[in-house]
Amino acid sequence: MYQIDFLPVESENGLGTKSGDAIAAQFTLADGRTAVIVIDGGYSATGESLVEHIDTYYGTRHVDIVISTHPDADHINGLKHVIETLEVGELLVHRPRKHAVNIDEFSNLEAVDNLISAAETRGVKVSEPFAGMQRWDGQLQILGPTQDYYREMLEQHLQEVKSGVAARRRSLAASLMTKGRDLLAWALPALPIETLGEDGETGPRNNTSAIVVLTVDDHRILFTGDAGIPALSAAADQYEIAIGSFDAYPLAVLQAPHHGSRRNLAPTLLNRIVGAPGTRVGIFQAPISSAKASPKHPSPKVVNALTRRGGYVVATEGTTVCVQNQASRAGWTTMPALPPLHEADD
Repeated sequence: MYQIDFLPVESENGLGTKSGDAIAAQFTLADGRTAVIVIDGGYSATGESLVEHIDTYYGTRHVDIVISTHPDADHINGLKHVIETLEVGELLVHRPRKHAVNIDEFSNLEAVDNLISAAETRGVKVSEPFAGMQRWDGQLQILGPTQDYYREMLEQHLQEVKSGVAARRRSLAASLMTKGRDLLAWALPALPIETLGEDGETGPRNNTSAIVVLTVDDHRILFTGDAGIPALSAAADQYEIAIGSFDAYPLAVLQAPHHGSRRNLAPTLLNRIVGAPGTRVGIFQAPISSAKASPKHPSPKVVNALTRRGGYVVATEGTTVCVQNQASRAGWTTMPALPPLHEADD
């Protein structure tokens, strides 16, 4: 049994234009016990929603593991409230101070420090999520990053901050912010020719994201944070070492990385991890955490690429998405998959 909830994340500026991740999951362990994990916590206010959701739908105040994939505000800020409010067994979070010097300009470093301090104050075990770590005899595994890759990406990010590249990237993103759009306004009757490219590139900070695979009842669920193509490719290598080939051990759920950004996936990578178009037997669930008013998340190119390969693609867009392999919750309804979308130059 598993139920995985992708909560909607609203940006702290009140405009709702910035996507974020806040994920809770309850599932059965091999020995019959039930476990609860949290992966990222959105912005500060999202932490309250996570606590309420776990209390209401999981019927518990205990969380076995909280995972911070990386320290962007839309992923980490809400976790402090979770740590301070619920009974948490372990926190998995990278400690940038241990891996680099002169990181005072590292964005959102205070949130990392405060999260770790809150955990230590409450006696929560704190560990770093690097490739090879596993819990519950491998039911939960960290596929990436390796410690060496994390340090390489951290150094690249700090160089970008020093040179101003990171600031320019944020400025460009801000310049693209416009009033929200309705995904269904781009709907088409059939899938168009694929235009998702092989040249997608995200920043090194995103590539430090912890990549997690959860196995329940022979279902494999991949959580990706904001990881980009090189980080996901390395994680795929680790998957094949630790679990086996994707053909023999296919994914049941693939969280689209970075809120469905076109910069984080490529056709060849998707062909590897979920199968080329027309080759997969059965569907896989493909949830996307995206703000309804975000002008760039999710990318229609990504939505269609996942659909072509057998993905049942849904996006939070202001509502909670539950992916599960059990009877539906009372009062909840099935969310229709996103239709084919016009692949605009987004």
